[in-house]
Amino acid sequence: MPKGGHNRKPRKTKIIQGTFRKDRNPGREPIPPMFPESPKPPSGLNRWARREWKRLAAELQTQDLLTIMDLAALEIACVAFGVHRECMDAIKKAGGLSKYLSGKDANSHTRPLFSAQRHAWITYKSYLTEFGLSPASRNRISLPARKESGQSPMRKLLNEV
Repeated sequence: MPKGGHNRKPRKTKIIQGTFRKDRNPGREPIPPMFPESPKPPSGLNRWARREWKRLAAELQTQDLLTIMDLAALEIACVAFGVHRECMDAIKKAGGLSKYLSGKDANSHTRPLFSAQRHAWITYKSYLTEFGLSPASRNRISLPARKESGQSPMRKLLNEV
């Protein structure tokens, strides 16, 4: 049953934004450890999901936003993205969206590939919001400036020129 009200922000987000108040925070909030490096993609992902995992996991780990407790949610997001891309590939192979949706039964709700693609996209988009990776959800998070020490020596050299 929905509890109503605003969605709660994680403690780390509140600390980063400077809005953390000890008296309003639960006393025993779980604080899972961050990954020291980007985790490898799980087996069983298709090529699109694997690429998305590598892209998202690297960025989330760089921003210190990926914990061990987030792996299942990240996997679901990547699987949904993989399903979306596979459906789009199948529709393209069938002659494109207009040809796939043409004919006497042209309603997009009755076409299984289009329906699966749409549902996968909705799932993917909702998980992006959970990780703060959509433009609107990213606007709600204020991260501190990145440290210069994490920059590679080659990039430093190129930036000096």
